[in-house]
Amino acid sequence: MLTKDNPSVQDAVHYFVTLHPELEAGEQLEVRYKKPGDGSPMRRVFVPSVEEAAELAISLGRKYDVYAGAATRRGEDGTKAGVCRVPAIWADLDAKDGHTRESRLEQLMLLPYHPSILVWTGGGWHVYYLLSRPAERPEEMERAELVMRRLAAGLGSDPVHDRSRILRVPGTFNHKYGEPRPVELVEFEPERRHELDQLQEMVDTLPDAVGGSGTGNGGKVPRDILSEPIQEHRRNLSLTSVAGSLRGRGLDTETIRAVLLQVNLLRCRPPLGNEEITSIARSIGKYPAGEPRYRKSQGKRIYPKRRKR
Repeated sequence: MLTKDNPSVQDAVHYFVTLHPELEAGEQLEVRYKKPGDGSPMRRVFVPSVEEAAELAISLGRKYDVYAGAATRRGEDGTKAGVCRVPAIWADLDAKDGHTRESRLEQLMLLPYHPSILVWTGGGWHVYYLLSRPAERPEEMERAELVMRRLAAGLGSDPVHDRSRILRVPGTFNHKYGEPRPVELVEFEPERRHELDQLQEMVDTLPDAVGGSGTGNGGKVPRDILSEPIQEHRRNLSLTSVAGSLRGRGLDTETIRAVLLQVNLLRCRPPLGNEEITSIARSIGKYPAGEPRYRKSQGKRIYPKRRKR
């Protein structure tokens, strides 16, 4: 029987409590597990407390690869739509393709802001930047995903920017390499917290960030966004994608807002409120205007404060 005196359970409890210090009514933690091997199915369990999640993860970790949702779930909905709030910005830095455990740490130490939690998975680092305040509103969570997407691109890491992402739990074992490797809680600084604005500024300085201007999609908008109705579960992400494309072409915040209002009215089913549209435009407007492929374009861009000569 596992006890809280078990070091592995303690690491798992520290991990869960730090990410989720208090669960609200209806919130649960998602734990997923699978047998080693690519063909094994993933199973999932939803639990109402961090202690239960920690003990379950450690008990399963003896035979299974164990993961947990980095964000809390609403009820038993493990999809993006079921995420309640995003408590941190995370990244997955594998030690491969020329990178080592040490070189990945050097990458992180060169950044102006350092991670709050570092988990060694046996094959790479799971990195967490705890937020001073969890991202809760839809536009805040979309913005957090954009920051994670740019962080992954800038560091050359795996794309794990979706809010419903599951990551390995410290105190368990990684079975994918044959001999089980411990998943270790290496860095643990729960008081080290960051504003989302700070992290956004940080990722903007990274080389080769996706799109170069925070669009997260290289300035391209999927065709179906402007050709088909945008259903409720896709509204925020779709309009954020449109806003990023417009910002990449050098448009200012007010112009982006005006375009989004029309796209929202014509395509969204049902339309978002005007306040949410304004919030999306302002969030994307904080990124630098203009992607490299547009900066030498002969097309004219809008600069509302520039006087004509």
